[in-house]
Amino acid sequence: MLAIVMLSSLLTGCWGLREIEHLIYVNSVGIDYANNKIVIYVQLASFFNIAKKEAGAQDEQQVISVARAEGETFDKAIFNLYATAQQRIAWSHVKTVLFSEAALNEKIINQVLDVWDRYYEFRYTNWVYATKDSIESVFYATPVQNISVVYSQLNDPNDTYSQNSVIEPLYLFDFMRSWYDKSQTLKVPFLKVTDNWIENQKVSPKLEMNGIGFFQNNRYLGDLPRAQTRGLRWFNAKLKRTNVFVRKDNIPQVMLVMEKVKFQIQPEMKEGKAQFRIKVSAQGNIPQLIQNLTEKQLNRLASEEIEKEIRESYAKGLSKGIDALNLSEVLFRAKPQDWHRLENNGAIPLDENSLASVEVDAKLYSGGISKIKKD
Repeated sequence: MLAIVMLSSLLTGCWGLREIEHLIYVNSVGIDYANNKIVIYVQLASFFNIAKKEAGAQDEQQVISVARAEGETFDKAIFNLYATAQQRIAWSHVKTVLFSEAALNEKIINQVLDVWDRYYEFRYTNWVYATKDSIESVFYATPVQNISVVYSQLNDPNDTYSQNSVIEPLYLFDFMRSWYDKSQTLKVPFLKVTDNWIENQKVSPKLEMNGIGFFQNNRYLGDLPRAQTRGLRWFNAKLKRTNVFVRKDNIPQVMLVMEKVKFQIQPEMKEGKAQFRIKVSAQGNIPQLIQNLTEKQLNRLASEEIEKEIRESYAKGLSKGIDALNLSEVLFRAKPQDWHRLENNGAIPLDENSLASVEVDAKLYSGGISKIKKD
């Protein structure tokens, strides 16, 4: 018995165990830049509150806590945050990193990535966004029906993206891969606070992905609003479901929902310049047919609309010096020697003639297609 007692003293135990209610869990991290200082915001998550909601207690209003601190560097701002924390802060449950537009510069982003890479509690599976609104207003926007912020579009965007795939959410590991690749155009979703939801007769702020910010070789080039980025979705292999609203002479014709999108971009050299041939195919269904059109007409109108979106997004990006279709990387992968000869700070010269052709093959396969005239 004495030997057993003595041996048991050598066993490890959970001496450092802390109850979850004794920790502060950071749910989202916001980074701003003002007065030559980095400003950090943290949105806190209460797992006790989540557990009560899953058990069916929906009556209590959830509490959203947002803390703020600033410092000369990103890590200094974090340590200044510790000074006012009443309990230990846990970073292992961070879901989102949000940058203000003022913080979208190379030095600040490199500081954030450096700290993220060194501290063991941080992960690379966080979502990355930017915003032109105040970070506090984004953090205070809540989902409907008093659902926890853990399930908001800020922290769980895949649900809304699977239903309407326009602007693709961005993981931190994808952000870093593009950030360190000189040839790639990095696309960061922009969030906006909207006021078109009413709950209990009061305006309830909600979040919307309203645009994309673009980087090339670590330089922020600017952003495009949501309406001007619709052509980019056709080059996303993760696209689930997206709508195409066709007008002719400004008269609504049909609403289509497209799926199973495939694309191919073929680079070629002509007179020392790079040109690209684009092919896109998509299948879709008809949730609403406004005008009496044949199947052939519907396929043609859908193909023309998709081609129009692609060319418009390319042209809007070109006007701001943005390679919106990421053509530089396509040339780099296929013809690296030509890319090295043409590139300047990671970008290749592009103009309105760089798109040699855009071919779109859109076909409808369901939605009462058997009832539509074939010719």
